[in-house]
Amino acid sequence: MSQLTKKALEASLKKLLEKKPLSKITVTDLAAECGINRHTFYYHFRDIYDLVQWIYMTETEYAREQIREKDSWQQGMEWVLKRAIDDKKFVMSVYRSISKETLTGFFVEQVYIFVHDQIEREAADIIVPEEQKEFVAQFFTHGLVGILLNWVDHDMRQEPKEIIEMVGVMMPGECRSILQRFSVKGTDNRRETGNACMQ
Repeated sequence: MSQLTKKALEASLKKLLEKKPLSKITVTDLAAECGINRHTFYYHFRDIYDLVQWIYMTETEYAREQIREKDSWQQGMEWVLKRAIDDKKFVMSVYRSISKETLTGFFVEQVYIFVHDQIEREAADIIVPEEQKEFVAQFFTHGLVGILLNWVDHDMRQEPKEIIEMVGVMMPGECRSILQRFSVKGTDNRRETGNACMQ
């Protein structure tokens, strides 16, 4: 029953966002829209921003499952962009009313999944230490998140396919090239360490 109430509050919040910005919505508004009393709301959430955080957390979990089922990073990224467009009112309201940190964290959680999988595929035949693969994954994740935040900042006007095509020109080849350089660097470091030990 608790999850049903939370999902009902989520639906009510998104419905209210069609009429007014997040900063103007009160707990009283939300309770009335949902058909519950204020005490029921406060049983589940501290305030409206706590509800927003819960929505992002549940969305992230759902996204993680969906992205894992995609066959490529392009499909994963397309899913993220289309999901954001479907929830545009909510995404834009949070982006403008709270802070970029919440939206950034949401995108990082999702983008990292398909970037990490791409890195693993590119590194399948390259010997690269795990910490360096993680560094490359974080590098590309935050680069892509920057692009997504810029996309949101411009009201999501650019078509997802255009963004994916441009990223596709850079990402796969560059990932492999960077991983290969890390591999060479790692080999050189091991050689230098070995030579030093033999002296």
